[in-house]
Amino acid sequence: MGMGPADNAASAAVEAAAAVAVAVSASAGGAAKAGSYAVLQCGEDSEYVRQAYGGYFEVFRALLAEDGERWRVYRAVRGELPGDAEAAALDGFVISGSCSDAHADDPWILALVDLIRRQHAAGKRILGVCFGHQILCRAMGGKTGRSKKGWDIGVNCIHPTAAAARLFAPLKLPVHMPIIEFHRDEVWELPPHAEVLARSDKTGVEMFRLGDRVMGVQGHPEYSKDILMSIADRLLRNNLILDCQVDVAKASFDVRQPDKDLWKKVCMGFLKGRLHSQQQQQQTQLAQ
Repeated sequence: MGMGPADNAASAAVEAAAAVAVAVSASAGGAAKAGSYAVLQCGEDSEYVRQAYGGYFEVFRALLAEDGERWRVYRAVRGELPGDAEAAALDGFVISGSCSDAHADDPWILALVDLIRRQHAAGKRILGVCFGHQILCRAMGGKTGRSKKGWDIGVNCIHPTAAAARLFAPLKLPVHMPIIEFHRDEVWELPPHAEVLARSDKTGVEMFRLGDRVMGVQGHPEYSKDILMSIADRLLRNNLILDCQVDVAKASFDVRQPDKDLWKKVCMGFLKGRLHSQQQQQQTQLAQ
């Protein structure tokens, strides 16, 4: 649902309370000011996710939010985006998945592309997931489209590049990073100056970054098995995927489990700009 006056008032009250808590902590010698973030939701909540989790916004908050931070949702798929003053008060954005195509020209998609470009120019941190990964690529000058290998559904192992190993050095990334996938579109061509952070046997650009403030992840670090299967069942009922594809997705969980703890660290580290400070601390410790 879109946010009406009552929703906006409630959101403002929550943000105000969080701000007071942060101010009290700071005055008492606590940690530095907590961040303020927004999820740009690019798909409607399914009935299952709404009932089980309270909506996709809460799914992302469970993955990324920490005490004292301020989080809110803009339903981009309904044309709801932050104004200039609202965006200026935010430290970063998370762009969700969607049933839509990132290469489409729906009015809300074009408006989102424009917002991404403006917020990138303003130096905001932006994390894109699935559709969000693809729309980031498009907005920054790359190309996206249908995968020639078709749907990728289930747990897949992606492989970090040397660039990712350097960027996430404090995390000591493993060679294989299992993640839940659900997509049939992909990045065809990276934006200028972007670099690949991970690949898989099925997808050439599983992760990319542009500088220190834009990162896309093709998989779904926020998903769990039940969310994936609820979507798969719905698409199967609508004849958008085949029984065999659902069977493969189910079987993939018997082979491996998504490493949600690792993905939490990866996504939070990038979105909240902690990687450089962690690297500096590590280098200082090694020098002592």
